[in-house]
Amino acid sequence: MKQKSSVPTSQKVFWGLGGFAENLSNNTLLSLAYLIFGVGMGISPLYIGIALSASRILDAVTDPIMGNITDNTVSRWGRRRPYIFAGAILMSLLFASIWFTPRGGSEISQAIYLITTCSLFYVAFTVWVIPYSGLGLEMVTDYDERTRLMTFRVIPSFIVGVLIASLYAITLKSEWWGGDEVVGARYVGTIIAGLILITGILPSIYCKERYAQKKQEKIDLRSAILFTLKDKAFLLLVGSVFFVFVALFYMIPLLTYINLYHVCEGDKILTGRLGVFTGPSQAITQILATAAIGFFAKYFDKKHVLITGLLIGILGYLSSWFLFTPGNPYLAILPPVIINIGLCACWVLNGSFSADICDYDELKTGRRREGMYSAVFGFLNKAAIALVMLVSSWVLVRLGFEGEDLQPTTQQLFTLRWTYIVIPTVSMIGAILCMWHYPLTKKKVAEIQKELEIRRSKTDSE
Repeated sequence: MKQKSSVPTSQKVFWGLGGFAENLSNNTLLSLAYLIFGVGMGISPLYIGIALSASRILDAVTDPIMGNITDNTVSRWGRRRPYIFAGAILMSLLFASIWFTPRGGSEISQAIYLITTCSLFYVAFTVWVIPYSGLGLEMVTDYDERTRLMTFRVIPSFIVGVLIASLYAITLKSEWWGGDEVVGARYVGTIIAGLILITGILPSIYCKERYAQKKQEKIDLRSAILFTLKDKAFLLLVGSVFFVFVALFYMIPLLTYINLYHVCEGDKILTGRLGVFTGPSQAITQILATAAIGFFAKYFDKKHVLITGLLIGILGYLSSWFLFTPGNPYLAILPPVIINIGLCACWVLNGSFSADICDYDELKTGRRREGMYSAVFGFLNKAAIALVMLVSSWVLVRLGFEGEDLQPTTQQLFTLRWTYIVIPTVSMIGAILCMWHYPLTKKKVAEIQKELEIRRSKTDSE
């Protein structure tokens, strides 16, 4: 018999609103960093890459620590909500500070400021996102309902995509801040910080925890990590997402320069206008794709739905060779849209996979460890992001894409375009191979949950 969700839709909505804070925090910085600090301020892409990579490495290291803390917390307010509340305040303040990187002084001093503020911001992000993710993993128990819950988190990311795609054009508004993108970014960054605060704090106020007062034997950090890393299903899921992140975050810095210098031939205004059109196009197609994923996930195993999405993503990368053309710059909207349609399957289903894995872990260990699974998941993939951002920044510098007044050659752009395609495509194939061997089918998860219900009923009767 199908389990009914005991979680009101209102709580799912308020939890999902945290997706705004999550995506505004991550994607605004990635979208604007190279345009504002690199093109606008003339800071080397290598320094920007170091700032983004070093901060994500620190973020990754603190993830397991935060995961263990939140899993072992016992308080009148719960295991997750106090950290979500405090983390939202801290990360909003630190996010705003990033955009006030001083224009004067040496490039080294600017880089140090950027590295410091980014690192502090991502520590605060960890304090918020690990308990936020853990809260989502424990909210519902039904196999299909978990997939539906994750749509409440990913839909805000699509809406945020519309906003973020327009931000560079907004920073260039001459009637608002004189057409100076650096000044514009300071105003925009402060406004975004306010949105992060509001949407980040709401889950802590309106959501209830399923295991808020659950007392369980505490486990030390080292043992918790080792238990998690012995889980085959978890490692295959992490491996798949690792390769997806390699593809995605290698692409982002390169796409910035391909659009500006190849597609738009150095025209900043046209580059910003492309973003304005790309954002809504991605959001509309992603929302439709999310509905389709939810539908197909009812009738097909989730891993097969995900593999199909990854194949669509590969098609998007390959199409960029033909659609990134100065002759018709608006065709450049299509490859990112196709890629993101495919990646929708990843964003919708990963949380659902993780919740299934937590049930399997409880069956084996008797513990609820959503925080640690979220943390180790975050650690491994943020480490991938840090490495890839550094590598892609090095590639840009190696190809000569640094300084305020770039005039790249045809050969430089050619090399940039083919590396944009090859590395992400190979990475996506790696993701497909990992997911192909993922063992937790719908039938297997149903058996696990049935055993857990029997065990819990015996415990309650004692």
